[in-house]
Amino acid sequence: MSHFEAQLIHHAAPTLRGIKQANLFSLPLEQLPRFRAEIARYQKQLAPYGIRLLYLYCCKKRIFLMVYRVSAMERTLRLPMVRGYLASLGYPDLTEEGVSLLQVLMHLRRRMTAYQEFPHEIGFFLGYPISDVFAFIREKGQNCKLIGCWKVYGDENAALRIFQSYEECRNEMMQQVAAGRSIPSLLETA
Repeated sequence: MSHFEAQLIHHAAPTLRGIKQANLFSLPLEQLPRFRAEIARYQKQLAPYGIRLLYLYCCKKRIFLMVYRVSAMERTLRLPMVRGYLASLGYPDLTEEGVSLLQVLMHLRRRMTAYQEFPHEIGFFLGYPISDVFAFIREKGQNCKLIGCWKVYGDENAALRIFQSYEECRNEMMQQVAAGRSIPSLLETA
């Protein structure tokens, strides 16, 4: 297992296995030349499964990669509450003819670059519970009940079960790849 594969599994196993719509992870920018060919190979291998690996954002020292399931992300971004909020921030409307998910993601990239931080709406893209994303925005990241994969404002027990499922998925996938299975072969059984 390569270093990049280990990072991909550690950070994106739930998305790869279809239990989460997206994950975001970063690599040191100086390592990008070493991983560029492997990233390109995974972009091609994951595409038939409806999974994309996108260079989302780059800062002085890190490159951020988003792994996402196209259909799941489109479904979330088309929800009226989410659509309305994103429109208020200038995002293109995915329900309009000719607007693609990539255009919406490029708007997210521009917002990340302009503010040099993660805009709070990124939670919608990552598949966090919508009520928790809105609560995070309203509360400015304060007053949460629990911190795990995201800041939880709603059902703590449900969130803990989700966090546990992500961890189990990551551990299982890591074991299978360490035993010689390829990531694409694990997607076929997902």
